[in-house]
Amino acid sequence: MEYKNRVSKRTFVPKRIGDTLTGINRAYSSKFGKIEFLILSKWPQIVGSFFADHSEPDKISRLTDGYNEVDEPIFKNFLHVRVSPAAAVEFQHYKDTIIEKINSFFGYKAISDLRLKQNFIPEKKIGIDKTYQAEITEDEKELIKNEIDDIQDKELEKSIVNLGASINREDK
Repeated sequence: MEYKNRVSKRTFVPKRIGDTLTGINRAYSSKFGKIEFLILSKWPQIVGSFFADHSEPDKISRLTDGYNEVDEPIFKNFLHVRVSPAAAVEFQHYKDTIIEKINSFFGYKAISDLRLKQNFIPEKKIGIDKTYQAEITEDEKELIKNEIDDIQDKELEKSIVNLGASINREDK
């Protein structure tokens, strides 16, 4: 018998998830800058639910503001935001606060100013399907409450009743 040091014919080599995701990240980072991507993805957390429903960030434009001591350009970033006409006046009123929120989110002066464009914003379909938000009957509430009689904390009891109700809705 002849023994050979055979090279494995197996071509699969385990990869780290981070190596696989670099291609995906590269595709998004080439389409958007890092600031743009973060503003787009975190817009509701940055501006709040009211402004998130009535506005959406569009793009970031950069203008040269001057040059530093090594003759590198210093840029000002302007965020273009589409705002529904119903909320445009209020958005304009809170413009400085929104700029401050964006800059505090990043930790530095990422955005210098906002450019507002009034446009109708399509209604976002975010949230739970309305079919699951139906109320439970009184018999079902009593059944859940009977299971948790010994709990003294009323707030905890209310949370458990709501949890039981949501589980009961999903079972139907």
